[in-house]
Amino acid sequence: MLHFFTWQQFLVAAVIFTAVWYLVLALLFFRDKLAALLSGKSKNEQPEKLKREWEEELEGDPEEENDLIGEQAVPEGISEVEAHMLGFAPKVWDEDEADSREVQLGLVPDVLEELKTIFHILENEGGNAEDFVSLFGMVKTKYAGIAGSPNEAAINEYIRENAPFPISDEVLANLWN
Repeated sequence: MLHFFTWQQFLVAAVIFTAVWYLVLALLFFRDKLAALLSGKSKNEQPEKLKREWEEELEGDPEEENDLIGEQAVPEGISEVEAHMLGFAPKVWDEDEADSREVQLGLVPDVLEELKTIFHILENEGGNAEDFVSLFGMVKTKYAGIAGSPNEAAINEYIRENAPFPISDEVLANLWN
């Protein structure tokens, strides 16, 4: 019996049945929206909000503007000041000193990272003070600006504390020369 139908007849019937099916679904589930659309009601009209008993107590309450948690507290030790009250420490060095100081302060963390790498290598390879002096020669040439600076003593103290072997004062004194 199905061989009497052509593909065209089958597709037309399938389209018609599909359209009727979706029309029935639309009428069942979107009946209210379709009625509003056909009657000409505006989409922008919002339904009236239901009032709850406790909402009447809060109407006109001055605390309504504030958050339920309250104002944010400033952390301890911090104060808020106006821009005109903000000031900086006076300059205590001249321009040449300032430039060299900024360069030295920028180099110190780099030197410390290089030293950490050297200490790691020496620790893994079982190096001694002579190996350290030879490896430190590269750091000394790369960061020549540290020699003779006030930061040299702090770097030497770091070397003394973190070296995986005992290091003498004489070796530390001759490191940057």
